[in-house]
Amino acid sequence: MSSNNKLFTYAMDAAQQAVNFDRQGMVEEAFEKYMRAAESLLEFLKFNKNKKLQKIVESRMEEYLARAAYLKKKITGKTVKAISSSASGTKKVSQDGKSKVSENAQEEDVDEDTKRLREMIQDTVITDKPNVTWSDVAGLDRVKQTLRESIVLPVLQPQIFKGARKPWTGVLLFGPPGTGKTLMAKAAANECTATFYSADSASLVSKWLGESEKLIKTLFELARKTSPSLIFIDEVDSLTSVRGATSSEGGGERRLKTQLMQEMSGMKSTEKERLLVLGATNRPWDLDPAFLRRFEKKIYIPLPDLVSRTEIFKIHTKGVELGSDVDYGELARLTVGYSGADISLVCREAIMVPLRELDVGSVIGKDSPVNLRPVNRKDFLDALEIQKPVSTPEDIKQFKKWSNEFGV
Repeated sequence: MSSNNKLFTYAMDAAQQAVNFDRQGMVEEAFEKYMRAAESLLEFLKFNKNKKLQKIVESRMEEYLARAAYLKKKITGKTVKAISSSASGTKKVSQDGKSKVSENAQEEDVDEDTKRLREMIQDTVITDKPNVTWSDVAGLDRVKQTLRESIVLPVLQPQIFKGARKPWTGVLLFGPPGTGKTLMAKAAANECTATFYSADSASLVSKWLGESEKLIKTLFELARKTSPSLIFIDEVDSLTSVRGATSSEGGGERRLKTQLMQEMSGMKSTEKERLLVLGATNRPWDLDPAFLRRFEKKIYIPLPDLVSRTEIFKIHTKGVELGSDVDYGELARLTVGYSGADISLVCREAIMVPLRELDVGSVIGKDSPVNLRPVNRKDFLDALEIQKPVSTPEDIKQFKKWSNEFGV
């Protein structure tokens, strides 16, 4: 047997031992074996040239590392204890402004498996109030108004929504990468003071049979009990792609999608439980039609226009001394096709140029003040040569076509 095959065999043996320890509750032993398995697979990847096998091995390695990270939290005592969010438990705001369930709330009478799942959710899902406001997002006034109507008003003024006037329960933000979809979601959650759950495929998908469905069920149960709540799922297409689109899709993935659809349909919700699912994606055309129907409102987040690009340059150069030859309007005109994230990278590249001109050895470790020259027009022009827009004109055409068919 070659040394390459020995590494793989050793990794699989270590992984099997880790699973056995894990099931027996032997946390430290399981952690060690998961790490051994991941390290062996990493060594195996250095020698293996089979692309197909490399993908499989990388996927396994990520699973082992993720489980090891969770066990490490339990070992160090950082795991959050499962707590009740029932009527007897009250929300409070800590000194740093973060919303949380009162520590005085009594634990629910739930089984150990449910407690463990809640611990996983509370370890991997952000429930703190976002520190983002509408002013942090340049332009997009029409989109902001739509989000206020869809998300903020139903929470702040629930009495308005009576009879046939019902608030949206599912909103999809779609558009090119870097246009501010995540920022929009956080700003909306901040304004309406809802409990904000930010999830992704990494926090909701488990390699253990049946656990992914239970994680999704637990997430929605917690969100209902802490309502009004906003569940934000970034890159939602990774969870809700067309069923059966790939031959590699297993029964577990189909069950996960079915569970998520059931939760989003509101079958277990009541009118008093204000719960909104907000999804964001760069590939809306990959979503399963059944999921697409559950996102009742679909909002296109386009690339910033001229005025918005001007504001973005101002936001990302705030507090930095600029030369008199820097014209925000000119920079905005030169960045047609750039997203907000692209422009932020241009600014970061430009404002680092004066720093690079310093003699680093004479600056580090000394208390004397550092005199940096202002960032000038040439710095920005050079940065534009380095940083090109991520989205192509063909991408934008595809987004506009999809928006005309499905969005607003």
